[in-house]
Amino acid sequence: LERSLEMVIGILGVLKAGGAYVPIDPGYPQDRIDYILSDTGSALVLSQRGLQEKEEFILPEDKVVYIDLTEAFYRAEDSSAIPSYSGSGDLAYVIYTSGTTGLPKGVMVEHQGVINLVFAQQLQLETNSESKVLQFASLVFDASVSEIFSALLLGAELSILPPDIRQDASLLGEYITNHHINIATLPPALLIAIPHAEFSDLETLIVAGESSSSELLRRWRIGRRLINAYGPTEGTVCVSMHQYESGDLNTNIGRPISNTQVYVLDGNGNPVPVGVSGELYIGGAGLSRGYLNRSELTAERFIANPFCTEADKAKGYTRLYKTGDLVRWLSDGNLEYLGRNDDQVKIRGYRIELGEVEHALSGVPGIGQSCVVCRERVTEGGTIKYLVGYYVAEEESTLSKESILSALSGVL
Repeated sequence: LERSLEMVIGILGVLKAGGAYVPIDPGYPQDRIDYILSDTGSALVLSQRGLQEKEEFILPEDKVVYIDLTEAFYRAEDSSAIPSYSGSGDLAYVIYTSGTTGLPKGVMVEHQGVINLVFAQQLQLETNSESKVLQFASLVFDASVSEIFSALLLGAELSILPPDIRQDASLLGEYITNHHINIATLPPALLIAIPHAEFSDLETLIVAGESSSSELLRRWRIGRRLINAYGPTEGTVCVSMHQYESGDLNTNIGRPISNTQVYVLDGNGNPVPVGVSGELYIGGAGLSRGYLNRSELTAERFIANPFCTEADKAKGYTRLYKTGDLVRWLSDGNLEYLGRNDDQVKIRGYRIELGEVEHALSGVPGIGQSCVVCRERVTEGGTIKYLVGYYVAEEESTLSKESILSALSGVL
């Protein structure tokens, strides 16, 4: 689906009917669309007429339901209320993230995780019926979950950003001003590019997706509440938040939100002292079920919680997710983010496994070996990350930069 009213209607319809929704970006390569539909075994595909002509993809017509607002079934079908089919432990959505083997992995999130997120954000962001919330994130990013459900369930206005404005930093700044947006979640790379203005109505800005520079946080803190948010998709969008104040570390990701547990452990699974680096493990109400059809990977990343109490067991908080993120406790009880213990990187909010890109690069005919690394470029606005691919060509290869990028765009 495109960014539209139908997009939100489709999500609410799926959930009301007792299903789980799986967002697919219309711009995805056909191979990725086919893989997600096959992996999920989706019973239905919601789409819009004319979208395939724009993006040139193919859908299984026997499963497609077009939900354009001009469709006759909106007037012809029964309009009475239907009962609630889903409980708190049922599946709400599956969002696919980058995988090391060249194929994305589907994270399964239940209703209780979303509800816990909504009420935690109500406490932290003070969202209410007077709020105007920006819907910026793509549907395939879990940040869209917090934008859509926190706004609608708390009575706020949800402002869906048009696609052309979403990709233009200058137009985005004008949109925030003209629509009196007062709550927005934006990635640091975009904030670097937005021409800074007063934005007098923007009361709360949540920065998420990747690390921010101290300069960027200082600049955007003036005149509003600035929150540095952290959380993997496996923890239902957001695990911790920190309201940034002048002089704070830019890497301070704060304390866990309500009903969320965090542990900083060493290589032997033991808690580390304050100030010592360790891997972050998370548990509690927001923990996802695991990965769809990937039982071995789920068992590897989601482990039994050796610290759970009888009260935890009663609530079902018996598992922990091994994040791969390195953190340390600060003396005031907040967490500081230090980096990764593997090859996963965050670029412009995208969570990328370098192994997936290397897998695709090695699959290009004529390439014998490949390596992908993350580089950084320092600009006036902050540090910008980007990927660089290196390859060893096979003999008599006629590879060019253009041909390689064309091949990669077919799968990534």
